[in-house]
Amino acid sequence: MSKLIYWGARLARAAWRRATSYLATRIYRGVLASLGEGSVVQAGVRFDQPHSVSIGRDCLIWRGVGVAAEGSQAGLVIGDRVQINRNVLLDSTGGLTLADDAMISQDAILYTHDHGLDPHSDPVLHRKHVGAGAWVGARAVILPGCKTIGAGAVIGAGAVVTKDVAAGAIMAGNPARVIGQRDAGLVAA
Repeated sequence: MSKLIYWGARLARAAWRRATSYLATRIYRGVLASLGEGSVVQAGVRFDQPHSVSIGRDCLIWRGVGVAAEGSQAGLVIGDRVQINRNVLLDSTGGLTLADDAMISQDAILYTHDHGLDPHSDPVLHRKHVGAGAWVGARAVILPGCKTIGAGAVIGAGAVVTKDVAAGAIMAGNPARVIGQRDAGLVAA
């Protein structure tokens, strides 16, 4: 009997998640600048300035994602087939673009502005572009000094990226450094 209760509860939770994701996606479709066909934005995603967010087709934005923005320069453009996992923080203050097929793993943080050494100063904006097929690992931190993550690049879990990343580079560590190169066939894909 306990197995029956266990599986019944699991099925009920799964149905609840599907229903809330469906409703959340319908709501976001009305408030975002654009939301492509087949994209799903789960319940529990927060957009500070939803009118400045464009999401392409067949994307998945997991619950717990936060898109923070300060000022009028903010903007987030997400290409097609992008996946952003749980509890990711995307700072879109300076402008952020995630190209097609990019993946941002859970708990990663991408910053697009800083305040120098004075936390009360006006933000200094840094537009950031994450290339096609790039993969940012879990709990990686991408600081404002990194303006470009090249196509097909891989950022290792827990890495702290302070400078631009070349296409196909594999980076890890704190501060992140190149530890390898992806196969050219994977970078082009």
